[in-house]
Amino acid sequence: MLAWFIRHLQTMVGALGDLSRNPFSSTLSISVIAIALALPGGMFAALENINKFTAEFEHGANISLFLAPEINIKQAQQLKLSLEEYVAIKHIDLITPDQAMAEFKSRSGLADALDSLTSNPLPFVLLVYPGDEFARSPTKLASLIDELGKLKQVELSQFDLEWIKRLTALLELLTRAIWVIAFILGLGVFLVIGNTIRLAITNRQEEIRIIKLIGGTDAFVRRPFLYSGMFQGLFGGLFALLVIFLLFSFISTPTKALSSMYGIAFSLEPLHLLPSILLVSSGAVIGWLSARVTVGVYLRQFEPGKGQI
Repeated sequence: MLAWFIRHLQTMVGALGDLSRNPFSSTLSISVIAIALALPGGMFAALENINKFTAEFEHGANISLFLAPEINIKQAQQLKLSLEEYVAIKHIDLITPDQAMAEFKSRSGLADALDSLTSNPLPFVLLVYPGDEFARSPTKLASLIDELGKLKQVELSQFDLEWIKRLTALLELLTRAIWVIAFILGLGVFLVIGNTIRLAITNRQEEIRIIKLIGGTDAFVRRPFLYSGMFQGLFGGLFALLVIFLLFSFISTPTKALSSMYGIAFSLEPLHLLPSILLVSSGAVIGWLSARVTVGVYLRQFEPGKGQI
């Protein structure tokens, strides 16, 4: 076991040495990989920020329950307490007719005309704020609205569900588009690393020929190229994280200034820890797979004493 570990450690150090001995070509290929990985990574980070931004509006969205005219304050409060037991409901605000009339007067500019009314025609209103799980799901939200609207104390339930459906559909479309772009660029990274490994194999074909002639196994020949491809993808992923961080840092200040003009506390955030780990590990895995496929193709073409690699 110790000998196996030492062999792999030596191979890893050798692969890093090969990259350092060709700094220009290594930097060029790693930069191409980084740009290819930074684009989908940055788009995922942007999508997460969009989700965070839209969540602020969704958390403020509420279902308006207009109670029947005969419902008094005690009955309205009892209904409020019973509905707060629902798992799907985060919290509820009770709006009395007097509060509703005062707000209507301030917003409509018809205070003098409304003062002439002999009685307040407005009913009690419950503003129901659904939980996060229900607020982001049009199906669950529609079911909750339908259930609340069937309560005998409720005369009318109101909520603009269409904008939630449109927002959900748009975010789903963006997510799938980013996955498609990530797949295409990931394939590009696979080809870039494969081409780099192909050139390395061509430069070392005589060395490989000698190793094969003296009984070296395919695994022994393949190992340094696997580590080389893995390190290229790994460093490309780390460089991509740096690019994303610098980009978001560059546009974070104007974004915060713009959002503050609209009274919104919003700031851009780069990739979180888990997506960052996934991005770097994806680069390493793609590099390893590309090197394995490329070396496998060339090893199948090679027979000691027959032709060239």
